[in-house]
Order: sequence, then C-alpha cells, then structure tokens
Amino acid sequence: EIILSTKTYLETIIEIIKELDNEVDEYKYKNDLYDFVDISKLAIKIVKENEEIRNEIKNYFQEILVDEYQDTSDLQEEFISLIANNNVYMVGDIKQSIYRFRNANPNIFKNKYDNYSQNNGGMKIDLLKNFRSREEVLDNINLLFRFILIIDISLLVKISNIILGFR
Repeated sequence: EIILSTKTYLETIIEIIKELDNEVDEYKYKNDLYDFVDISKLAIKIVKENEEIRNEIKNYFQEILVDEYQDTSDLQEEFISLIANNNVYMVGDIKQSIYRFRNANPNIFKNKYDNYSQNNGGMKIDLLKNFRSREEVLDNINLLFRFILIIDISLLVKISNIILGFR
C-alpha cells in the first residue's frame, strides 16, 4: 500500500526523465554531438535500411573476430548480426563479464554458448588450456563459479555489480 501511494510521484518522475531525454537528444542532434550509443544506433540504421551497404560490408570481411564476447551489448550484437556472413568467431569467458555498466549483456554469450553446444547455429570450441594462471588458482575459481553459474547468470551480474560498487 505504501509503495502504491507513490505511483503518481513515480509517473511524474518518469515523464520528467522522458522529457529531459527528448531535450538532450534534440540538443545533440542540433549541435552534431553524439555519444557511442547514438553512433551505434545510427550505424545499425544505415546498415538495416541500405541493402547495398549491408551487402558490401558483409562481403568485405573474410572473418569477424569478437574478443571478450561476454561483454557484448545488445546494440553490438545487432550490428554484428547484420554484417555477419557465416564468418563470426567469438572468444569469451562468462566468468569475466565486468562491463554491465556499459550495457554488456552476458546472456548473449550464454545463449550462443548453449545453442552452439547443441550444434544449433554454430560450432562451439572450448579453449581449456590456460597459460596465465597456476592450476591451484584456476581450480578454486572454477569451483566457486561452478556453484554460481548453476544458480543463475543474474547472480553473477549481481556479484559483479557489488564488487564494482553498483548496488
């Protein structure tokens, strides 16, 4: 009941934020000021709406390699999917996803990993040899994450946010 009593305040705050967002977008457009997300959305729009450009990009690259794929955002994934030509290679480790504050979506990695594990949409190759860390360190980290990843990927995101100070 207490929470419901704040509904009108929340609706007003949301409207103010929407209006501010519209004004900021209008200002950026008038002054040719764009941030990374704006440029990403414009690139997607160009590629989506121009088949000739899309095909030129698709056919230009022999391979597309995405490192740290666990930190891919929805916008990045959409762009990659538009220019992919059965030539995308992804490398990542979901346990290392740390860029949620930059809109990284580790579920993109998890979904592809799960699908590719079933030979659905691609092929999965596990790189199991680590040359940077001692076996004792890896064993303990893998043990910890085995329990975390069984619970839910959202828990991993929560732990990452706590470690980074985003509560």
